[in-house]
Amino acid sequence: MCYATWEILQYDEHSLVIKEKTLTPEVPYGSTFIAWTQYSIQNTGKNSCRMICSVEAEFPNGQPMVARQIKSGMRAGTAEKFVLLGETICRYADAMP
Repeated sequence: MCYATWEILQYDEHSLVIKEKTLTPEVPYGSTFIAWTQYSIQNTGKNSCRMICSVEAEFPNGQPMVARQIKSGMRAGTAEKFVLLGETICRYADAMP
């Protein structure tokens, strides 16, 4: 179980930037960190776009001894999410007017 809050930082005909805050209190050490994810999708013209995604861990009460493992797991989990997002955008791009 995770709890995510999304904030649209920029939205216009050329770009979409979303910042996501994710809390996972039910996973081991989940209450010790916040996952910050950002998605940036830019229209590059000629029926193409560029997607840039990033993730960062925040440890509000200081880094636990397993911080490196948490960051590694976070990168692996979000990498899969980024690929699926890109595939979904490609799949439905032609459906847009």
